[in-house]
Amino acid sequence: MDVIPKENIQQASEGLRAIAHEVRLSVLCHLMAGPMCVNDLIKATGASQSNLSQHLAKMRMMGIISNEKRGQQVYYRIANPEFLELVHVLKHIYCPEACLPADGEA
Repeated sequence: MDVIPKENIQQASEGLRAIAHEVRLSVLCHLMAGPMCVNDLIKATGASQSNLSQHLAKMRMMGIISNEKRGQQVYYRIANPEFLELVHVLKHIYCPEACLPADGEA
């Protein structure tokens, strides 16, 4: 049996903790469709601006999301494609009805 290095387990645990909050997970679910500005994320998540800003900063610090300023707006996107895959798997587990093909699609 292969031994998994403790530092790998610690990194995985930190990464999971970074998304294991309702607001952060909601942000990631919304960002699956593509970049969104802060105002749209506030509307989509129902979080206050100050609360959302704290969560966005934590995910930015962890390298999960990145931001880009476009004029007066700041847009966020999922920076790490592995987190996109992880959120997609979580969506299949916890929101399978959202993963069903639309009528007429295969």
